[in-house]
Amino acid sequence: MTPPPTTPYRPLDITVPFPELRAYARTATRLHPRPGAPTAADSSVGGPLLWPADEAWPVCRDRGHGGRPDRHDGSPLPLLALAQFHAHDVPDLAAFAPRGRDLLQVLWCPFDGHEDGGFSDFGPSTRLFWRRAADVTDPLRVQPGPSVVEHARYVPKPCVLHPEQIVEYPWADYLPPALVERIDAWEDALRERAGAAAPTYQYDLSLAPGWKIGGWDSWHRTDLVRVHCEACRAEMRLLLTLDATEGQASWGPFPSAGSPTGVAAGRDEYRAFVCPADPAHPHRMSTQ
Repeated sequence: MTPPPTTPYRPLDITVPFPELRAYARTATRLHPRPGAPTAADSSVGGPLLWPADEAWPVCRDRGHGGRPDRHDGSPLPLLALAQFHAHDVPDLAAFAPRGRDLLQVLWCPFDGHEDGGFSDFGPSTRLFWRRAADVTDPLRVQPGPSVVEHARYVPKPCVLHPEQIVEYPWADYLPPALVERIDAWEDALRERAGAAAPTYQYDLSLAPGWKIGGWDSWHRTDLVRVHCEACRAEMRLLLTLDATEGQASWGPFPSAGSPTGVAAGRDEYRAFVCPADPAHPHRMSTQ
């Protein structure tokens, strides 16, 4: 029997040389999607959703899709089911859930350039639905889906999840400059002793790649952008990261699976941020 994918041990504990980093620690749940046959009762990527039969399936708000018709009859396209996560499967989900909700369902319209809660034109518009799983006593049997998509990489392959909770530390731009200078000097000294194989804070010891719930957000493609809620201006927290791969080198889980979901949005990562002050406030999307 194949063992579940797990994160290799970190090359070292970064809080030993820098104990002040413990104040910045956050847990994250790596989801480790792998090809499978999930049911509506499972946490999954690309699987069927536990959706109430008497609740309307959401549709894409953008009618044009770059000049292509929605359907031959002009009706709007149904959204595509991307993923769902149960709090009993994903340890870090409960910290984000509205009171009384234990299931997060993520759907998107598989076209670029929509103005649906995002400040990026590099990925699909998304919708987040929170519900109480026990309330769904009569689930929808046949799940709608769009008849056309802009890119095949926006259609996930059905995957089961192997959640694993880890501890992360911030992208360096979130840290005080004096601490970053000390970390840089420590890395230089380590590299002199161990050569090119020496681990680095940014890419080996701080935050994991791959699909995950919670944790810290990477800004490896751009300068740091602090994401603020458009409703109340609170600084938002990273809820969900979508990634084409689970990373290489020290973060690559064993056994490896390449790109199990087939999903690639944004540049490398596509992330959903939510408001910590009020989960009812609209989420925002960001890409790296």
